[in-house]
Amino acid sequence: LEKMRQKKSQDKQKTIELIASRREQRLQYQTKLEHLEREWKEKKRQHKQLADIVKDEEVKMNRLDVELENLLSRLREEYMLSFEAAKEAYPLTVDVQEARKRVKLIKRAIDELGTVNLGAIDEYERVSERYQFLTEQKADLQQAKETLHQVIDEMDQEMKKRFLSTCEHIRSHFGDVFRQLFGGGNADLRLTNPDDLLETGIEIVAQPPGKKLQNLSLLSGGERALTAIALLFSILKVRPVPFCVLDEVEAALDEADVHRYAQYLKQFSDQTQFIVITHRKGTMEEADVLYGVTMQESGVSKLVSVRLEDSKQLVKS
Repeated sequence: LEKMRQKKSQDKQKTIELIASRREQRLQYQTKLEHLEREWKEKKRQHKQLADIVKDEEVKMNRLDVELENLLSRLREEYMLSFEAAKEAYPLTVDVQEARKRVKLIKRAIDELGTVNLGAIDEYERVSERYQFLTEQKADLQQAKETLHQVIDEMDQEMKKRFLSTCEHIRSHFGDVFRQLFGGGNADLRLTNPDDLLETGIEIVAQPPGKKLQNLSLLSGGERALTAIALLFSILKVRPVPFCVLDEVEAALDEADVHRYAQYLKQFSDQTQFIVITHRKGTMEEADVLYGVTMQESGVSKLVSVRLEDSKQLVKS
């Protein structure tokens, strides 16, 4: 077993060394390939440049040949002169031999570049098409990005506007609702970071009757509960909802506060249906319908409902 482990370890080491060697070879080939590619591109550029020069010179020479032939024909037909006679009378201003010599030098320079890979033209076209496609895609994405940023900015502005407007409306009702529920005092909502409305928090400060203005966290349990209820009613004034479920929100209130809470809750029953879970008598007295669960038999629950308006009329009769 020890020999097998040693052999396995040796094989592993050889494999690691082989991988490292292959990676080094691959890196060398990659570097060499990049170097050859740069040389090929430079030669291709030089070849194109020289080919353009040759083409221009050949065009010029062909044009001169045509012009020369036309002039020779004109000399013969109109002036009855040969080329030699015209040459002696009017020396040439263009050095034809120098132009031909220049063309030969350019052709020789092209030949010195060696064989050009003709398949590179197809590869260049393929890469160019791919590059053009990616460039267009990039432009489309950039435009979409700019449009998206513009939409986000517009949404941020609209969110800030609506958030600030809603906060101001709720704040305008919060103090009045607080005073009605507490029988006095004052309360307010403050933005913790008014310069950044998308990241700001909201601080609730309250001043129950006979106390100083302080943060919600410093109030007693009952005061915090009633302040939260005041904020809920303020929100409902700004954004009414079809129905609302309240689960023992007044459990920590004293009887006087429960009575004011229940009466204020009654005011909203015309526009919002409240489902209230409670054990407080004051809240039950203001309800329209009471639902209770009893267990007259062991393990058997029974639902009992009472419409208080019918009960009141029955008592009066």
